[in-house]
This record gives sequence, C-alpha cells and structure tokens, in this order.
Amino acid sequence: MTKHNNVNFIAHITPKAAYYHDCIEAIKHILPATRAEKGCLRFELYENADRSQLTLIERFANQAAFDFHHQQDYTQNVFELYKGWLAKEVEIVPLLRGANPSNFSYG
Repeated sequence: MTKHNNVNFIAHITPKAAYYHDCIEAIKHILPATRAEKGCLRFELYENADRSQLTLIERFANQAAFDFHHQQDYTQNVFELYKGWLAKEVEIVPLLRGANPSNFSYG
C-alpha cells in the first residue's frame, strides 16, 4: 500500500460585501507564486453561488510545504489585508484522505 503524505485543506473566506472583489483580486495575485512553490500540488479559488464566500481548495506535498506557504511574504500580506476585509476569520478545514463511504448517509 502506498502511503500518502499529501495534506489537503479547504479554506472558507467570508469577505465583507464591500471587499468581496478586493479579496478575489488579492488571492488571484498570489496564485502564480503559490502554484510555483515546490510543495504546492493544488491551489484553486472558487466562489459560492450567491457570491458571499470564497473557497480555496489546497493540496500540498506535506505539512512542511503547507507551513512554508503560510510563511511567505505574499501570503502574510493577504492575511494582513484580511484583517480589515473579512466578516469573520478564515476557516481552514483539514481534509482526511481515505474516508470510508459506508460511514456516510446520503439521503
């Protein structure tokens, strides 16, 4: 069996309405640098249907790569902007690989 060290996260970002597009632009600005990081495997930006929340889907090679991303100046700069722009703190949700589908109810 192959051991997977990848770490996966979903980050929910809830901007104040007046800063919604500013948040999108700030994140889009760091997409190329983030995706170029050695340990970044996936970094994609989505928005919900009513355009009140942004979601980043993130995959990094390991926890060290994720931590490295959060130490970068461009990432720190976005989090600094978030202090005035967000309605609530960013919610970063770790995802576990290999969930057993039989443990879930779909209806």
